[in-house]
Amino acid sequence: MTLCRYRVAGWSVHAPRALPYLLPDDGPVAADPIRVEFAPLAPLAGPGTAVGPFTVHAPDLIDLDLPGGPRLRIRDGNTITLADSDGHNAAELHTALFGPAFSVLAHQRGRPPLHAGAVTHAGRTLGIAGHSGAGKSTLVNALLARGARLLSDDQLLVDPVSGLAYPTYPSAKLWAASATRLAVPMDDAARVRAGYDKFHVDLADRFASAPANLDLLLVLAPTPGLAAPAAQRLDRSTATAVLAALTHHADVATASVRAAATLRHAAALAARVPVVRVARPDDFARLDALVDLALQLAEAA
Repeated sequence: MTLCRYRVAGWSVHAPRALPYLLPDDGPVAADPIRVEFAPLAPLAGPGTAVGPFTVHAPDLIDLDLPGGPRLRIRDGNTITLADSDGHNAAELHTALFGPAFSVLAHQRGRPPLHAGAVTHAGRTLGIAGHSGAGKSTLVNALLARGARLLSDDQLLVDPVSGLAYPTYPSAKLWAASATRLAVPMDDAARVRAGYDKFHVDLADRFASAPANLDLLLVLAPTPGLAAPAAQRLDRSTATAVLAALTHHADVATASVRAAATLRHAAALAARVPVVRVARPDDFARLDALVDLALQLAEAA
């Protein structure tokens, strides 16, 4: 059987077929790889606990049923099984495997992912967190246009002990409106899901493939009526609560009896990394000012 090896967030990923959106892993074979399987899902006893598109059967056994997409099973912190993959192209499969499924697997492996992207610039590493629609990917891509390099797009995995932020994969997701504003070309075959005006954008030439110390976390907060972006450093207690709330799929972690682990992780990050809330205008008319502020904060961190 063909074995394709990739590197995602510091972990080795093994798959029986090519996953073109990932970075190949050419190093020694890891002792505890993540395995991607393409196979039918065996029925499970009992209904489980529904959390949106997820069904939690046990802390280390979770199903994901994406509307109009494939079905997946995430188990034991080391395996993602994908069923019903026929009819879905590489971009759609990447969205399913290394979006919500990978986030849940990261919880199982003990490294809760933040809903954040990250870039490196002038020797500093800057995380950009926020809820869906906050403008994370738009700011990430605007920073890349200023010479930054991509570390991660939508989920940021940080070791709170070492402070290392791990690179995920060399692409980002952009809504069509943001891509047009940033003059980023869109490929119809790279839609994240059929019918969505959101696209994977290839950034292999601007990807930072090595882990980096996280120097600063920005939390984007779109604010109606604001004329210019403004920054406020959060105290440790507030930062802990904010990072816990911005942990990707924290509701699934809670249903999997991992709420305490999520909170500990957030507290450890808040103790180590400065967290700054950045209120921004609720449109991107002042995007250049937002980029300037982000770079100034990173330089000063």
